[in-house]
Amino acid sequence: MSHLLVITCPELLPGFQLAGVEAHGVEDARAAQELIGPWLDERKAGLLAIDDGILKDMEPTFIERLEAADHLPFLSIPGCEPVDPGTTRKQRIAEMIRRATGFQITFKGESSEVDEL
Repeated sequence: MSHLLVITCPELLPGFQLAGVEAHGVEDARAAQELIGPWLDERKAGLLAIDDGILKDMEPTFIERLEAADHLPFLSIPGCEPVDPGTTRKQRIAEMIRRATGFQITFKGESSEVDEL
């Protein structure tokens, strides 16, 4: 897999494009689903990075379809709007690492949720 596809809000689009990434700006989850649907049908291969605010608003059946597509794995990336305003940057990074690797990390000086149980 050598192709990165980014779905983000229009405000962040230029940054991804300047980095040389195939990026698409969409206003909402419905527009993202309409863009991604044909990629799934065509079996377009690559890694799909989706703005977490857009991803959380996608239809559950569409997310199931994405999860079943072995040719187009996806991950959530921080977007324009924080999904949970109470979440810190460190917590968001730790959660992305946990989802990607399956391991919960803690930063120096912090206790893990496991330690608190």
